[in-house]
Amino acid sequence: MNENTGHTDSTQFQPIGDDSTGYDPTTGTFHREFDIDSETVLGAVVETVGAVTNRDPTAMTALYETVDPEALGTLLRSTRDRPIDITFAYERCQVTVSNDGRVVVEPPTN
Repeated sequence: MNENTGHTDSTQFQPIGDDSTGYDPTTGTFHREFDIDSETVLGAVVETVGAVTNRDPTAMTALYETVDPEALGTLLRSTRDRPIDITFAYERCQVTVSNDGRVVVEPPTN
């Protein structure tokens, strides 16, 4: 952990797959960074959860059945003047999306 920020040092992440998802062994969570201006939040969430659960994203439940995708994207892009984290359950994982371009996924506990 970085004592100043409370965030885990990203150099500890173990990459999984060919995408930008990494594993933090300290917290047992998977992380992905994305450009909030150019990549959709929804794509980052679905791809990260797919990597964590080892499932094809096209075979997973549509994200819109869990969270309003338009509202999620709008909220994250409209609140840049202060940090915001939004947490929800998706495919038995706990997903946290931040307006600084981070997705953190806690895998299912069986």
